[in-house]
Amino acid sequence: MFEVIIPVKNRSEIEQCVRSLIPPENPDRNGIERVIICDGGSRDRDYLIVLKNLEQWEKVEIFSHPIPQFNKSRLINQGILHSRAKYLLISDADIIWNGVTLKDLLDRVKIQENAIAYVENVQESDPDAEVLQRDRYTYEVQIKDRIASVKIVLEKAKNIKNRPGCGLICTRKRTLMSLGGYKEIFQGWGWEDRDLLLRGELLGFEICWTGTVTHLSHSDSLRDRGKQDSLIRSRNYNIIASFRSLKKSLYGNLDGCEKRTSPYQRIAIVQIPKPLLVAFRKLGLI
Repeated sequence: MFEVIIPVKNRSEIEQCVRSLIPPENPDRNGIERVIICDGGSRDRDYLIVLKNLEQWEKVEIFSHPIPQFNKSRLINQGILHSRAKYLLISDADIIWNGVTLKDLLDRVKIQENAIAYVENVQESDPDAEVLQRDRYTYEVQIKDRIASVKIVLEKAKNIKNRPGCGLICTRKRTLMSLGGYKEIFQGWGWEDRDLLLRGELLGFEICWTGTVTHLSHSDSLRDRGKQDSLIRSRNYNIIASFRSLKKSLYGNLDGCEKRTSPYQRIAIVQIPKPLLVAFRKLGLI
C-alpha cells in the first residue's frame, strides 16, 4: 500500500498537487491508495473552499491538527501516525508530480529495504523565482573510529536552475518510525528535511535520489505567514537547533517502533560556513 502525506496551512495550490498525484480522470494511475492532507488549522477563505472540494474525493482524507504556527515536522509526524501504508511519500502542497518520478522513487524503496529516496531535481514553474537566488546549505559525513564528523557546506552557487527536493521523500513507514519521525524543534522554514536525511544516514539507512518534479513558484511572503523573522534567519536558526539536538539524540518525536542504536561514541561538527560560525560558538557547539 502506498500513501501520500501533505502538511499544509492556507495553501490553495494543494489542489494542483493532489490532481498530479491522483488525477480525477484516472485516480488509480499512480498506484496511490490515499492522500492524507494534514491541515494545521487553516483559515484562508480560498484555501478552505479548495479543501472542502478535496474532501469529496474518494482517495483524499483531511486530517485536522490545528496549531498556532505552521510546524511542518509536527504535521508530518501526525500524518505518519495516521497512515496505514507500508510505503509513504512526503510531499509539499505546491509540488506537481509525475508518474515516472513516483514510480522511480517507489521502486528504489521496494528494492532496497533500508532506503530513503528523495527527489533529485526540483524545477521552478518560474525560472526567475526568489528561491533560486538564495545560498543553500547541505551536509557531508565522515565516519572513523566510531566518531561521526559532520561538515555543513554550501550546496551550490546561486542561480542554479535545478535543486534537490530533500523534503520530498519516499520510504517505508517502518523506516520513519525507527528514526522517531521528524524532530519538531524547528521554527518556520528550513532544514527539517536535511535533519531527517542526516539522522537516517548516521543510523545506517541508504540515502538515494531520483526523478524530477515541478515546484509552483511563489514569493517568499507565502512561506511562514505571520512570522516576523526573515527566512534566512529562521533557516539558520534551524540548522543550529538541528546540530544542538543531534548531540543529544538521533531520534525524532515519535515513539512506537524499535529504534536503531547509535553506533557512535561522539558526533563532531568539523566545518561550518562563516554566516553560522558565530552563532555556533555562542552556543558552545564547537
